[in-house]
Amino acid sequence: MQQDDPAPSLPIDIGDWDGEDETGTSGGLGSLADFARGRLTGLVEDARDSLVGQVRALKDLAELLTDNLPDGAEPVTRLVSSATQSIDAIADALAEKSVEELVEDGRELVRAQPAAAMGIALAVGFLAGRMLKAARD
Repeated sequence: MQQDDPAPSLPIDIGDWDGEDETGTSGGLGSLADFARGRLTGLVEDARDSLVGQVRALKDLAELLTDNLPDGAEPVTRLVSSATQSIDAIADALAEKSVEELVEDGRELVRAQPAAAMGIALAVGFLAGRMLKAARD
């Protein structure tokens, strides 16, 4: 009989919270919120760094593709080269922005294009759900 895996751990362990705020005084719910905000900010920074690495790997793959195209594929080479420049610009922009700037960019997107933001949120939620389900299986 196979034993089920234990429930996945949360990225924020409340056991790490000592009940004090940054000044060392007992802060109640305010300090708990600060604790959670700090942990979540760290998680977002880690995710951003991982995404930048993946985007740069995609750029390297596109460059490898252009290096191995035959001589007669000049239009494709120009198209892929243009795409790699765009990919590199995206990676640079992500790497340079703080979590606060990324959140503000997200807010501006929601204000400017709420339908697109809702579609992106649905797609990300669906993909996250699929990844969590796959990780549990």
